[in-house]
Order: sequence, then C-alpha cells, then structure tokens
Amino acid sequence: MIVLIVHQSAEMYGSDKVLLFLADGLQRNNRFKPVVVLPNNGPLFDALKNIGVEVHVCPVAKISRAVMSPSGVFRLAWQTLTAVRGLDKVVAGRSVAVVHSNTLAVLSGSVWALLRRRPHLWHVHEIILSPRFISRIFPLLVRFLADRVMSNSKPTESWLLSEQPRLSPKSVVVFNGLPPVERPSEAKIQRFRSSVGALNGDVVVTLAGRINKWKGQELLLAAAIALKRRGVSSGLRILIVGGPAPGLEGLPETLRKQAEAGGIAEICTFCEFVDDIWPVWFGSDIAVVPSTEPEPFGMVAIEAMAAGLPVIAAQHGGLLDIVVDGETGLLFRPKDIEALADALERLLVNAPLRKSLGVSGRTRQAMLFSMESQIALTEKTYMEMTS
Repeated sequence: MIVLIVHQSAEMYGSDKVLLFLADGLQRNNRFKPVVVLPNNGPLFDALKNIGVEVHVCPVAKISRAVMSPSGVFRLAWQTLTAVRGLDKVVAGRSVAVVHSNTLAVLSGSVWALLRRRPHLWHVHEIILSPRFISRIFPLLVRFLADRVMSNSKPTESWLLSEQPRLSPKSVVVFNGLPPVERPSEAKIQRFRSSVGALNGDVVVTLAGRINKWKGQELLLAAAIALKRRGVSSGLRILIVGGPAPGLEGLPETLRKQAEAGGIAEICTFCEFVDDIWPVWFGSDIAVVPSTEPEPFGMVAIEAMAAGLPVIAAQHGGLLDIVVDGETGLLFRPKDIEALADALERLLVNAPLRKSLGVSGRTRQAMLFSMESQIALTEKTYMEMTS
C-alpha cells in the first residue's frame, strides 16, 4: 500500500530527519510503500534516493506568514492548484492508501486527499503561539482537513487541543525515534575534539540545530560569559553547530561578535551543518537545548541521549517529554541566563554526575524514542485509517 508523504523542505534538520528515518523504516517493514514529495532538491532528497525510497520534486503549497494577506491567499490558492496537479503526476494513477502531510507548513497533501477522497494524516511538528491569528488558523485547518492528527509530543497535542478541542477523538501522540546508533571510531572522535581545540579533560558543550533567534544560541553564549565572570570556565569549550535560517544569514556573525565582546571567543567554535553528527555527539560532554520558545519535540536531545550525553534543556515544550530533571539531564527556566549558567556549572565540575545522567539518558532514549516504536505506532495509525 502506498503512503504519499508530503514535506516542506529538503534539508536535514529536525523534521527532515524524522521523515528520512520514517521512510526508511516503512520501506524496511514492507507493509507500506513510502512515496515522498519534496519542494526542491537537497540533502534530504539525496539521502532518500540513496536508501531506495521513491522521491519526487513537486510544488507543495507551503503555508507561511507571507501568505496571510489578500494577495498572499490568492497566490497560495494558485500554488495549491498547481501542487495538486503535480501530485496527480507523481501518483500516476496508482492507488494511495494514506496521504501523510509531514508538518503543518504544507497544504497540498490535505487538499489532494480531500479532492481524491483518500484518508489524510496530518503529522504536526510545531507549536505556534504567535502571532495569534496564525496559532488559530493552523489547528482549524487540521480540524477540517485531517482524518487523523499525529503529534510528536504531548505538549504539541495539548496546544492543538487547546485551540480545537474537537480534534481529540482523532488525535494521537507518537514520539519521534532514532534508528540504532553505532559509536564512531576513536580516531573520528579525537579528530572532532581536536577541531574544536579540546584538550584532555576539557568539557565540550554542544548546541546543534538551525541558527535562529529562538533556538537559544545567544542565551548559551550569555551563560558562558556568566561562567567566565564567576571564574569557573576553565576547561570549557562551546560548540555551536548549524547554519542560519533563511533571512537570518547575518546572525552567525552577530553571535561571533557577542562571544568576542564577552571575552569567550577563544573557547567558542562555530561550525556549519555537518552531514555526520555522531562524531560531534560522541566527542562532546554536554548537550544544551536552550530554546527560548517551546520546542515541539527536540530531535537533538534524543540524539545526544543516544550518545550517552546529559542534556541541559529549557523547561518547556516537548523537551519535558524527553528530559527527566536530575535523572537524564537538567532543566532550567526558559530565557534565564543565570539558571542556564548554574546548570552548566553543576555539570562542568562534576564528571560522575555527567556520566550517570548520560547513562540514564541513553536507556530512556532506547525505551521511548526508538525508530522501532515510532514505526510500529505509525503503521498502526495507517491501518486504522484504511480499515
């Protein structure tokens, strides 16, 4: 049975990786055949092709703030019509069991499913709190255009149901998962540590993800500056991995200037997106997810846990489903520089605590956030929609 999966990008960040792992798992199980549609070529397109998944480039009618105007709505309607025709060409007369829209930002899958009378699953990877109009319109679209809605965390589902309680009977929470992870060679790990200037005994603190105003890169640097003022930054190395979001290309330079002004430039390394994140995680000592707005889930957190790292995370959003405070990591008040600095200091000076939290985190990731569990629950949802 074919599952038509429509996605918003061809990059390799959070929801992109979720799609890659999902398509791979579905194909391996051989119960459902994934046919993936992306808006353009990119790393995700190549990765899907490399594992033998059928993937097409086609307009997907992306919803953004820019379309929330009379002229924008007209453009979106035209783009949706074009995208529906494109999906017809992709499907080419084949029978589609389920249409799976992977993120709220794509409209074409839901409209195609409505017009072609196929079951539609909307997979939600977002928590949208502002602007208020946007936070209301997306759950309304889900209510009328989805036969089932799958949220990636309990806080994501709570947001949807707070806006549209009538979604409750068709709502399900399925945590994102990871396939089994192999530890890289010691040579790769040591090359990574050398690349960030880490000596034996140094503690590498890593924040990985798209550079954006709400991902917390600025907050982490501010906390590192606070540690320097406290005189407890000896042996600390800060690594920020990722490229800027569209329209924010100047943000990495702003962050570098912040580090220089705070006197911590010599302990900070900025690295563009990397294809293989595992030498980074296995070569780091602490992972930080300091998002200033609620994360719907937090793929980087479970990646770090899979590598045995303790995770310091902002105490809101989907991270509350992932990090158990004092057991697998430390939670801190969102946007609070000193609270983040306190958490960093606590782990910086206590290697046994870092190790025990990391061991517990790896166990929790394997139990709750595995690819096996995500695929099983997703296929169960597909079966319920087609029965």
